[in-house]
Amino acid sequence: MSKARGPSASVISDNKSDLINASEEYPVIRGKLQSEYYSETKAHAEQLVLEANNPQEGGLLTTAIRPSGIFGEGDMQLVHHAIRVYRGGNDKVQVGLNTNLFDFTYVENIAHAHMLAARALLVTHASKTKPLDHEKVDGEAFLITNGSPIYFWDMMRSVWREAGSPRGTDHVWVMSRDVGLILGYLSECLGTVLRRTPNLTRQRIVYSTMTRYYDISKARRRLGYEPLVSLNDGVKRTVHWTLEQEKAAKA
Repeated sequence: MSKARGPSASVISDNKSDLINASEEYPVIRGKLQSEYYSETKAHAEQLVLEANNPQEGGLLTTAIRPSGIFGEGDMQLVHHAIRVYRGGNDKVQVGLNTNLFDFTYVENIAHAHMLAARALLVTHASKTKPLDHEKVDGEAFLITNGSPIYFWDMMRSVWREAGSPRGTDHVWVMSRDVGLILGYLSECLGTVLRRTPNLTRQRIVYSTMTRYYDISKARRRLGYEPLVSLNDGVKRTVHWTLEQEKAAKA
């Protein structure tokens, strides 16, 4: 038997510090060092999955897929929120200097990685010999991205452009990260008083200004992974799907 499961690339991030070409050799961040409960739960799930790996004859083989910045059809977070920002006129504001590279991953590429991992596990299960260490898939974790890091606000503008924005960057007002964190804190306080979920939070400010991209060479070597859909095409498909869903809801 074999199973491929998808935790998250955030398991090696403390969600505060930059990650530059990070690989699977980076330690998983847990406990007091982990500032985000979401990442803690993903790390715990990954631990359970990998501990279940049993390469003995007839045993269950498992592997963990760690995608970064997932978006695609059905996405109600990244792209959905970006379109709301544009429609609210808040695309005029940029937090930080836009020098932070970020890895996003189109959902079809993640599904492709899962299929490759499952196939590799089935091959291992059927084989009479153990794979060499540099070929091993079972019991391993794999970082998966589109393999094309992009400056964070360039990604947001590509979404806005597909959603209908005619603007370039001339209209942009650049806000410092520190100012953004203060405004995020005030927004959170106001949200607590009004019992509403704030649109602007400190976590979103940090997320939009941190460098976070990964080395996916392990997945390329052992799984044969290459993205099937480019970042640009993924954005076009996702925005088109989102707009079509809105039209259908209004009909």
